[in-house]
Amino acid sequence: MNKKPSFAGMFYPEKPEELTNLINSYKEESSFDYKSKAVIVPHAGYVYSGHAAMAAFQHLEANENIFIIAPSHHENFSNIALPEYTYFDTPLGSLEVNNRLIKDIAEKFPCIVANEIFDNEHSIEVQLPFLQNIFHPQKQSAADFVKNLKKIGRKIRIVPVLVGKCDYRLVSDLIEAYWENSSFVISSDLSHYYTQTQCRQIDTYTATIIETGKLECFEPEQACGLIGIKGLVDFANRHGYTMIRTEMYNSGDVSGEKERVVGYGSWFAYEGAKNDFIEKYYSKYILEVARRSIVDGINGEEFVPRSIPTVLTQYGASFVTLKIDGQLRGCIGSIFPTKPLILDVIDNAKNAAFQDPRFNPLEIEELGNIDISVSVLSSIEKIDFKDERDLLSKIYPYGIIIAERERRAVYLPVVWEQLPDREIFLNSLKEKAGLPARYFSRTFEAYKFTALLINDDTINNQHSNIIS
Repeated sequence: MNKKPSFAGMFYPEKPEELTNLINSYKEESSFDYKSKAVIVPHAGYVYSGHAAMAAFQHLEANENIFIIAPSHHENFSNIALPEYTYFDTPLGSLEVNNRLIKDIAEKFPCIVANEIFDNEHSIEVQLPFLQNIFHPQKQSAADFVKNLKKIGRKIRIVPVLVGKCDYRLVSDLIEAYWENSSFVISSDLSHYYTQTQCRQIDTYTATIIETGKLECFEPEQACGLIGIKGLVDFANRHGYTMIRTEMYNSGDVSGEKERVVGYGSWFAYEGAKNDFIEKYYSKYILEVARRSIVDGINGEEFVPRSIPTVLTQYGASFVTLKIDGQLRGCIGSIFPTKPLILDVIDNAKNAAFQDPRFNPLEIEELGNIDISVSVLSSIEKIDFKDERDLLSKIYPYGIIIAERERRAVYLPVVWEQLPDREIFLNSLKEKAGLPARYFSRTFEAYKFTALLINDDTINNQHSNIIS
């Protein structure tokens, strides 16, 4: 039995050629080639959310099974629902449902198996043409044909899952059970019907939670598919994945409406930490941004990059260090993320060059000799310790922040190269904070972090064409 499309001509075009052209118009040349087994994508009308959806779909890995996990907007039920349909039709053709796998899921997880729950639900249907376009394109260039030769003969089947009232761990366990031979599409819009200003505030907060994995901070109003999002984020937390943002905006950015808007965002699961991703794909970009901000600052201009990778619009903290002939020439940074990472790098580069109180402002004749390094900080973690000896056992090889009432100081992890002895390192840090080297008290606090160090040695194999 085939499920016929219910929203063709409403959420997306019903004519195949028009639909294909529209989806293709959302494709953009990516600066990195990474395939992920899980994405979060919006499910609104294509004119609103299509660009955000494609930004993540382009990085979805082809697998034998493609789960589409989506909220139910019209039916009330507990746990999850699965269909009995054999195929889901769209204007681009039919996608086969893996009924064998659905039977297996029904035996292992609490669920309802019923077609009617799916009949008037758009949150799954709108994802299907994207899958058909990505994995079985109707038209493709000769270059794309050669690139996709290895996919010939690979058949994908879908596993539509609607989520009712349940604990997010049900979704997390479902992902866990079928991760090996599957990819996962989590279907969800973000905030609904706030003003554009409120929407941007709420969605930025939601994005930060998704990207830091802090599940306890989620609230139901943040996203309509929140249970699916939490399920994937929980899985990511437990298996060392990080959610990397690919796009985020709202309907007001498209329509001009400011009073009642809906937020859209997309992410993919990256195997590793966010800083690992940044190091692999954007080290050269970050170093070029730091240098250009200094050059333009000397010329009395404000540097604005021509294009900014979405991952660098996530909030982050950085330090920029300048050296000439191995000697420090300026160092300014941020401990806590208070702005998008790329803006933090731009500001800290200018401040290191012109506002470090230990040095005169950098002059134009020094530019040719300046060495720039950028440290991108991880999140800050408080160190619990019983006494100073216990603290000394826990500080290496991290960046360390110490705080005693109003006094505080920070050393980046790279300082261990100059101060490898733990006691000397800590005593020097105390003196930097204006405390005696042997000072210690019960109110003394310490925090640790790691840092991605970006300098000329880290970018030899990277390509960058993003600054004008």
